[in-house]
Amino acid sequence: MQKGMIFIKTEQIIYLEDIAKTHSISQTAQRFFISQQALSFSLNKLEEEFGVTFLNRTNRGAELTQEGILFLEKSKSILATYRELKEDLYLHTADFSHKELLAEDSLTICSHTRLLEPLLVSLLDQYTRKYPKINIQLYENENIDTIEAIGQQKGDFGLIFIPDFLVTENADYQFPDTVYLEQLFSDEFIICCSTNHPLKNRKSIRLKEISSVPTILFDTNANILTTKDNPLPPVSSHQYFSKNMAFHKALIRRGMAVSLITSFEFRKLYFKHKDITALPIIDSPKSVITLVTNTTSALSPAAQLFISMLKKYDFYGL
Repeated sequence: MQKGMIFIKTEQIIYLEDIAKTHSISQTAQRFFISQQALSFSLNKLEEEFGVTFLNRTNRGAELTQEGILFLEKSKSILATYRELKEDLYLHTADFSHKELLAEDSLTICSHTRLLEPLLVSLLDQYTRKYPKINIQLYENENIDTIEAIGQQKGDFGLIFIPDFLVTENADYQFPDTVYLEQLFSDEFIICCSTNHPLKNRKSIRLKEISSVPTILFDTNANILTTKDNPLPPVSSHQYFSKNMAFHKALIRRGMAVSLITSFEFRKLYFKHKDITALPIIDSPKSVITLVTNTTSALSPAAQLFISMLKKYDFYGL
């Protein structure tokens, strides 16, 4: 080996990335169908190559060190290129005629209703134009219903949209062992209001102030929002709940209420509305768009194609 050269394998990065989510070497080993000893050996070799420790291993699990966090951050572009190349080559291998295979295939997606208009409408339009013969079923559910449906193999994959503090160990809701969560996009909440609203001249607002302002909130599972330290504003007589986006827009444009949404939703839903503006929340929690898959079954070709499009989706742009 030439002095100064470092050799790493892509799967070593993927293993480390997965452990960052599972906090468990044994769980990651099970997910990739390798022995725990083989996984530990591979990670030890990676640490030897760089001369640093990427994981703190304890009886309670495995946590990334600061060097491990930096390594994964710098490796994002490597993984993105690897996955895109793998997906593209998969669709062009000689033994996989995806057009013929997909002609009679079907796809079942379970998603939180909140993601339909800002995300799924445009993606499904692209997908059906490219693969018109695939039979698609879309089930709009609350977050918990989506998670449990995928855990019971009642769909190919699911999409949930929840504050990031709910997917941590502090959350009261216990995610089934049969599901795997992969974060796709994280964004901060903002206040959306009319340009005629009294708040329009404010540069920012705090969460605790929102409970005193008439606010329209997107209805969601109450029980998944129950945590010991819930940073969302307390429910008050000034808050209204609805899943009807047209109703939200009507109340906002008339200046009758503000809306608590994410920057992502604002860009996708209100960018054409010149009479609606956004107000940053100083102490905003983040909301995460998360892909839910089943750990006990492989994804169908139709699902792989859709997820590939989903991962390439421009969450920041219009």
